[in-house]
Amino acid sequence: MANRKRQDGNPSGLEIYSIEDLLAEKQETSGADHTTLDEDIRGAVQKARTGGISREEFPVTTDTSPVPVIIGTSLVEEEDKAGKTDTVAAPAAGAGARRSPADPGDEEPGEGEQDMDEPGADEEDTEPGGRKQRPRVNLHVLLALVIVAVAAAAGIRFYVWSRGDNALLPTTSQKEKYLVEVNDNMVLLPEEKLKGHEDDGVTTILALGNAPFSDDTGKSGLAGQIASLGNATVINAAFPGSEVTCQNASYKTDSQEDMDDIFNLFYVSYAISLQDYSSLENVAKFHTDNPQYAAAIETLKNTDMSKVDIIAIMYDASDYQNKRPVYNEGNKDELVTYVGSLRSSFKLLQEKYPWVRIVFMSPTYMLHEEENGKSEDGRTTDLGNGTLIQYWQFAYDTCGDCSVSFLDNYYGSVNDSNYKKYLKDSIHLNKKGCTKIADHFVYKVLQNKYDEYDAGSLMVSGS
Repeated sequence: MANRKRQDGNPSGLEIYSIEDLLAEKQETSGADHTTLDEDIRGAVQKARTGGISREEFPVTTDTSPVPVIIGTSLVEEEDKAGKTDTVAAPAAGAGARRSPADPGDEEPGEGEQDMDEPGADEEDTEPGGRKQRPRVNLHVLLALVIVAVAAAAGIRFYVWSRGDNALLPTTSQKEKYLVEVNDNMVLLPEEKLKGHEDDGVTTILALGNAPFSDDTGKSGLAGQIASLGNATVINAAFPGSEVTCQNASYKTDSQEDMDDIFNLFYVSYAISLQDYSSLENVAKFHTDNPQYAAAIETLKNTDMSKVDIIAIMYDASDYQNKRPVYNEGNKDELVTYVGSLRSSFKLLQEKYPWVRIVFMSPTYMLHEEENGKSEDGRTTDLGNGTLIQYWQFAYDTCGDCSVSFLDNYYGSVNDSNYKKYLKDSIHLNKKGCTKIADHFVYKVLQNKYDEYDAGSLMVSGS
């Protein structure tokens, strides 16, 4: 071996052989299978370089000669510092180090460790050649997880949208926001409808409806706040206790309730189209307890319709409360249905005053009060003709069919997330509620903003 040895001047006196030295040496042939440890190692290395070799195939001997340790591409013969003994020295820890299975001094593997010589210990962690295997990712499983995550997110979004509240939103220090989609549908009049109408430079609004306008006719009421925020003239001609839907298919005088049909939307629209308010005046005489009836009629008599730019119509959810039919498929204009009365009223006003833009302001959210005092959610309670949402949906569709602007006060102003702030009871607006709806009206109708209205903020008033 003298001709293979290479001294590096290492102070430890270790003799080091490179693989190149071993392979460069001419092998000696012998009749015995293994004559020396050097030849065993040389043969194993040659086999690994040419055909590959596993760790189990690597020949290991219990010879008392110094134990070879493979480090990188070098072979190190390590001598026992205390002198040669009968015990095989444990290999130094490091890359490629291997313990002899015949070593009588081997200790049991510690807790959490795996014996290097146990079957399968190396195969699970390494590839042929000693390289560490990387964990494999199943692309099919990963794709399935992504699909499930996207579907779950979409489901949550749909659920929250359908509820119209912010139950799943994190609370922040910013202004309150509600995860709802505001369904305003603004329709502007075509130029041909405005021909012959002279613009006087003042925005004049005629307000029709019931409690939202008639409860408070002062500056703090809905009409008063629209006038203030929008710098407009608002004529308040709302009748208390009235509804969209007619009580009877034809007008009757059998009872006070029958006669009060005259104050519902269709008959008021009919009187405006004829400019004849005598029938309203005759019935108003029975309502001396509430001066708003006579005041509304007097207002209409003194209104110059040539000056009116917008007719704003808003009723609360009285039609839903009083279980009025919503729709008749066989007669879409039937007055005893919510849709029929809307369609007929729009037609009367549009034919008589084509230059006037009509804006229907939807009812807000409300709670239905049972006789026992129990409150029912109008969003989910069907009183016989559908829930409040169904009245809202049919009104939205009808306005679209009739080219009437639709202002969404259910989702966009007072909804099931904020009604306690804006209603003074289960249905009627308080002062803040009037401010909220007036703000919404001015932003969308008078300022013609096309972006979505923020149901959690005041966009105009700033209060």
